[in-house]
Amino acid sequence: MLALGGLVVLLTAAGGVSFVYYARRHAPDARLIAVAPFDIFAPWEGLARWRVGLAEGLTGRLNAAPLRAVPQAVVAQTWRAADRPEIAAVELARRTGAAVAIYGRVDSIEGRRDSVRVSLIAVDAFSTRVLFGVLLRWPAADPDGLAVALAEHVRHNGTPADAAR
Repeated sequence: MLALGGLVVLLTAAGGVSFVYYARRHAPDARLIAVAPFDIFAPWEGLARWRVGLAEGLTGRLNAAPLRAVPQAVVAQTWRAADRPEIAAVELARRTGAAVAIYGRVDSIEGRRDSVRVSLIAVDAFSTRVLFGVLLRWPAADPDGLAVALAEHVRHNGTPADAAR
């Protein structure tokens, strides 16, 4: 009976150590960001290219030390659209091991074809806490400049690892 009790304790301890090792190995990378394809809600031609192009531009600008970004090729394979795209962005981050999910959308401004309204949120993928949001009015002819501005917002506002310090 004593040997059986000792075996149970030993197996429980081994299971605990194994779980801790697994959890550390599969923990999200605090410096890895997943940028979901942007939703485009504008009725005119030309903005459809922003859906992936803006995400690619933002990903490229975020993929520099100390941050890293999930490549858009991986995003394309992993992305699963959903009724709530911000939740789909969080799931994308979780599936890719990223700690931060970026979801953005571009909306037309009524009566204005020369500018758009851009919103972006950054979400801690595991606590689902919104880290920050951005709302900008931007010239419709300048998607590259928008990627630069959004990357600066993300870098300036940090990641969950920065908030813990």
